[in-house]
Amino acid sequence: MNWILIYEEELVQNHFIQLSDERHTHIRTILKKITNDQIQVVIPGSGNYIFKIQSISESSTTLEKVNPIPNVLKPLLIHTFFSLPRPQTGKKIFHLSGAYGVDSIYFYATETKNKEFWTSPVYTKESASYLETGLSQTGNSRLPFVIQEKSFLWKNFLKDWKGNVFVLDREGENCQSIFKSKNGFLETNLYVFGPESGWKPDDLLFFHENNFQIVSLGKINLRTEFAYSALLHHLFSIRN
Repeated sequence: MNWILIYEEELVQNHFIQLSDERHTHIRTILKKITNDQIQVVIPGSGNYIFKIQSISESSTTLEKVNPIPNVLKPLLIHTFFSLPRPQTGKKIFHLSGAYGVDSIYFYATETKNKEFWTSPVYTKESASYLETGLSQTGNSRLPFVIQEKSFLWKNFLKDWKGNVFVLDREGENCQSIFKSKNGFLETNLYVFGPESGWKPDDLLFFHENNFQIVSLGKINLRTEFAYSALLHHLFSIRN
């Protein structure tokens, strides 16, 4: 946790907060801060700030907002689509999305066998906490939108998308030239990740029939979270 995450509504008079949860523990035992020390704080939807420790004890820490600082990370405003992954993979997707500040994450059950994953706490009540770990790591202050679609057909969703659709598959065209030449950072771009078992032949036919661009991160099989990390890093690098 490089940044302490605080929500605007937690502040008293817009300047003070008393922490007695894991954030207090982190400040006291990991960061080893004392009274009058300063810490970096990220406030979702607001930005990056310096806070000063007014007091600290075994049970709580009181912080005061001192001043804003320039945002350390420009969010990577892309839209992402995932064939509903295993919960352990979902955790990593949430974390990476929060770390890079993506615009939105769409989850669809493209395979019948995946529908049982909807019942996992990762998708029912814990998704926000995994997004927050990403913000706390990088200082990104933008919380992604999370859309979990359990009824609308995923192929209809892709057909209705108002913008470029990039489908990730190792047999596609090299992503570097594609993203640079086809405006890889348009706000309407959608990046589509399929099941780890791979796209079915009729899925690939559907993509071709709808003129969706199939792009490759390399000619090796990657687990979903590694492929997602590779895409985010690549886009982040060429943008900067």
